[in-house]
Amino acid sequence: MTWLDRVPSLDLDDLREVQRISRGLLDRLAGDRELLTRLVNEVLHDAERLDNSRVTLLLNRLSLYQAPDRGFEIRLNLNPRPDNQQVPHDHCYAFATRILTGGYVHVVRRRTNGWDGPFSDTDLEPAIVTIERPGSAYTLGDAMVHQAVMEPDTVTLFVRGPRRKKVSHAVEALMPSQATWPAPAAPGEEPEESRPATLGECLAMRAYLVQQRLIN
Repeated sequence: MTWLDRVPSLDLDDLREVQRISRGLLDRLAGDRELLTRLVNEVLHDAERLDNSRVTLLLNRLSLYQAPDRGFEIRLNLNPRPDNQQVPHDHCYAFATRILTGGYVHVVRRRTNGWDGPFSDTDLEPAIVTIERPGSAYTLGDAMVHQAVMEPDTVTLFVRGPRRKKVSHAVEALMPSQATWPAPAAPGEEPEESRPATLGECLAMRAYLVQQRLIN
């Protein structure tokens, strides 16, 4: 048992309350090096968390903690692919993030064709542009469209809420080509936009976090 087991549910419709709980969670975990180290190490021995750790066309991620009964999952995002982050997109869930190292230009866009369904580049206007640095944190709802162009050494903590819609959306015309997708996990397999990380890839992620002095 840790203090994470006492974090309240994020299965809430009130985004301000989601932000309040998430910000406290992420700030405390960012300052709890021992627990962060333990969670990263546990991924390597937990089949479910290992399977939910991914290599994607945007970045790699480790699934640190899962609380389906309280509607959230905590991730650690790292190894960003800056050239693939030009695509405005939304998510199936509300989420909050806190930057640990590096930083990025973050653009939140305003939809001009309503809040639901797919959109194109002509349906979007810039609304907020910020520079995120270590210690920065923010929360976005599932209807918000954004893009984050990360520096190569960026590592972030990320907590997602429960799924609120069936699929997420992105500007299809701006999607990266298949040539930039992650390499297959094994020879002969087809590249995928997102796939489970291998044990070797998770070990490499842990080694990188040690090198960056984020965990012991």
